[in-house]
This record gives sequence, C-alpha cells and structure tokens, in this order.
Amino acid sequence: MSRLEQGFAAVGITGLVPCVLGASLDVKAMLGAWLAAALFALSLPLGALTILMVHGLTGGRWGEAVRQPLRAMTATLPFGLVLLLPVLMRLDLILPWAGADPATLSEKVREKLAYLNVPFFMLRFAVCAAIWLVLTWVVLRPTSEGSGKAGSGRKYALSLILHALAVSVFAIDWMLSIEPEFTSTIYALCEASAEVAGAFALAILVLAARKAVEVIPGGEEDAALGEDLANMQLGFVLTWIYLVFMQWVVVWGGDLPDEIQWYIVRATGGWWYLLWLLIALQVAAFAGSLSRPLKRSHDGLVWLAGVTLAGHFADVFWRVRPPLFSGGLLGLWRDAAAWIGVGGLWLVLFLFLLRRPDRITWWKREVAHG
Repeated sequence: MSRLEQGFAAVGITGLVPCVLGASLDVKAMLGAWLAAALFALSLPLGALTILMVHGLTGGRWGEAVRQPLRAMTATLPFGLVLLLPVLMRLDLILPWAGADPATLSEKVREKLAYLNVPFFMLRFAVCAAIWLVLTWVVLRPTSEGSGKAGSGRKYALSLILHALAVSVFAIDWMLSIEPEFTSTIYALCEASAEVAGAFALAILVLAARKAVEVIPGGEEDAALGEDLANMQLGFVLTWIYLVFMQWVVVWGGDLPDEIQWYIVRATGGWWYLLWLLIALQVAAFAGSLSRPLKRSHDGLVWLAGVTLAGHFADVFWRVRPPLFSGGLLGLWRDAAAWIGVGGLWLVLFLFLLRRPDRITWWKREVAHG
C-alpha cells in the first residue's frame, strides 16, 4: 500500500471507532447514518457499471479515456454490498413496515405488505446482488475474450436491461420504502441518473489528476478531450435535473398529503439549507457546462466535475437521511463518523485498484487493461 492509501486506511479505521460507540449508545440512530454513507459508496460502482455498459454499446473516445477509473470503481461493488449488511441485520429499526404490527400501519401501507415483507425483501436483495456481481464479472473481463462486435452489443444490451431492473428494485426497497406511504414511479430513474452523474464526475477528477486532458485531441477537430468529457457530463447532469424536477412537478400537481409529506420532511428545519445547497450545486454544474472556455480549461473541468460529485453527495444525503435523523445538530457526529469510516475504507480500495489494475480481474493472471 502507498502512503496515501495507508493514510486513508487510518482515517477509515478512525471513523469506525465512533461508529461502534454510536451503535452501542443508539443502534437505530447509528444505522440511519450508516445507511446514507453506504448507499453513496454503492452508488459510485453502480453508476460506473452503467457507463461501462453504455460505452460497450456505443463506443467512443470519451469512454476509453475514463475506462480505467470506471473499472476500478466498478470493482468496489462487492465492498459496497458488504456495507449494507449491518442494516440488513436490523431492518426493523430502519424500515417502519419491517416487523411492525400490521394493525399499527396505515391502510395504504397495509395494501403493500404483500411486497413489503422481510423474507421477500431479503430475496430481492440477494437477487439484485447476484445480478450485479455477475454483471461486474462480465464487464470487467479482458476485452480479448469478447465474441465480436455484434455479440458484445447483445451482451451489453441484455446486461443493461438486467441492471435497470435491479436498480429499480433496489431503489424502491432501500430508499423509497423508508417512507412507504410515498409513491413515485420515477424515483428509480432519479437514483440511476444520479449514480451515473456521480461516477462520471469522479472518473473525470481521477483522469484530470493524471493527464492534461485539455490538450489531448477529442472527437472533433477543434475540440479537446476535456471538452468532450464535459459535454458528456452535461448530458448526465441534465438528465438527472430533469427527472428530479419532473418528480417534483407531478407531486406538486397531484397535491396529495402522503406525497407532499415526503418533501415537507426534507424542506423543513435544517434540511431546507441542504435543499438549497443541492439546487445551487446542480445549477452551477449545468450553467458552468455551457461555458466553452471553462470546459477547455483544466481547472474549469476539475471544478465542474467536483461540483457535480458534491451535488451527488448532497442528493443522496438529502433523499435518505431526513426521515431517519434524530438528535438535532449534535446528532451529526454519527454522520461524520459513518462518512469518514466508509469513505476512508472505500478510497483505500479504489486507489489500490486504480494503481494495480491487474488486481481488478483477480480470476485472470493476465489482464488486458483496455
């Protein structure tokens, strides 16, 4: 391990100590903080997996440029799944319908209990995890094992369909069912688009830290690679903003108490400031991507990617944390501990795989780095 990796390992372990202390004091409060951090850590490999499969279908220089960081991110997916195990062991503390007496639940929630029950939840999670592990194996295989362009196209098309189904089920189970009264047919798409935007932003940051992307030729004669990457990121951010805005429009137009309550919880108290920060970050990412001089600048590209990644961080925290939060401002120490612990350990693994790409596909001795 490099010194940087050792430093992050020390940070991660240091963060885990107060997590254990927090769990001994209040398991429910600590698991709520842990869930948000774990979901963010899992969202990055899921987004990277999506981008790699899309690039497998479409091709393009933009995908080749960020292929290595995306592969390293995707390879952290098993670790992201492991992070969910503490929550999985005490679902009754996080999900209000898990283990509750049906008589205490609202009629709207009781109607969903055929789907919202712990055994079926466990089965769905196992299936989603199995799908993602298989897709990770398929996507990270050396390219020399491919079966031709047509065969690869069919492979990636089928993989994207399975991935979309798994992300939809996972988003409903682990995020939407925290407040089972709320219903949104677009929520899974919001989550998938946020994952892609966050993963691509991190990939750009890694690439920009290694190369002067502003001088590498892009797809067009007068365009640089950095500009191409910024344009791709703009498309991902626009999709994310559009889907989130459309969900809000539908809820606002429906004017139903159960649906409005989801937004009220996240727009009152201190969460109001986080909401405005999230909006400001998304607007900044969108507006900055319209400036060609900014996209052609190395510092500008790093700034755009950093703002987008920060927006994804704020988005996950804003969507998941409010209904599980307690303790006022003093309760934020649990979140700090969870994010430091999870983030430190995830960065150790990510940087190690980034530095040693031969360890990504451990089942092969020789790897085509792509």
